[in-house]
Amino acid sequence: MTNVPPMPEQILAVALHSYNVGRLAEAEQACQHLLMLQPQHPAAHQLLAVLALQRQQLAQARQHILHSLAPRPDHVPSLLIAGKISTAEGDNTTALAYFDSAARHQPGMSQAHFHRGNSLSALGRHQEAIQALKQAAALAPEAMEAVLNLGTALREQGELPAARAAFENAVALRPDVAEAWFNLGLARQDLHDAHGAAEAFAQALHLRPDYADAALNLGVALQEARRLDDALHAYRTALRLQPQWYGRIAHALSAASTGQIWLDTRQLEQALRG
Repeated sequence: MTNVPPMPEQILAVALHSYNVGRLAEAEQACQHLLMLQPQHPAAHQLLAVLALQRQQLAQARQHILHSLAPRPDHVPSLLIAGKISTAEGDNTTALAYFDSAARHQPGMSQAHFHRGNSLSALGRHQEAIQALKQAAALAPEAMEAVLNLGTALREQGELPAARAAFENAVALRPDVAEAWFNLGLARQDLHDAHGAAEAFAQALHLRPDYADAALNLGVALQEARRLDDALHAYRTALRLQPQWYGRIAHALSAASTGQIWLDTRQLEQALRG
């Protein structure tokens, strides 16, 4: 009885399974085997593009995704991969064209609108980015990253109450993400809510004890809330994490109506060093 060679569909199934369980070398080997049988197989090129993108081999990723798109230019997953490759290459204009195409062909896909929004934001087209990210969040209300990026776009446009609401939604969706709490702190700080900002920055620092920016902004918020002893403690944490920030912290401690006057710089350094 002779051995029957595997069919292309079987080889592709092996490649996809290997990729999904993290055996990337086996996935690549299966794809290459498949291309020996069918050199233009679009799914094999698609998966090889993903693997090359993960390795930051962008020229190789670009070559594979173009081969994948050639016989099926409207294939939405391949369009998304092509857009991600263009983004990694720093070509946001081309990336936007791919994401626009994906959104046109599958308007109900949250990811297409999410990536459109990010590309529009990178191109400085903030109002359009806001609309795209709102659509992404509406299509996938549980997608924290879309809500978080929406908040960032709104904040960049000065729409501060809406930004704060988006960040509050983000932390409700994923209370374990330090960056969401940090951005909520920034929005509250913009709205002159020092106590609320301090609460958010403290939560970010709790989740990521090495989050130097959270410690620094916590110090500023506590200082604005007239809690100087607590602010000093936060500044000391920031200084321990980023010793080169001494000048910035010293300036913040002495600044405006919430700071203190330090006649002796040695006393200031002692206060910061603990």
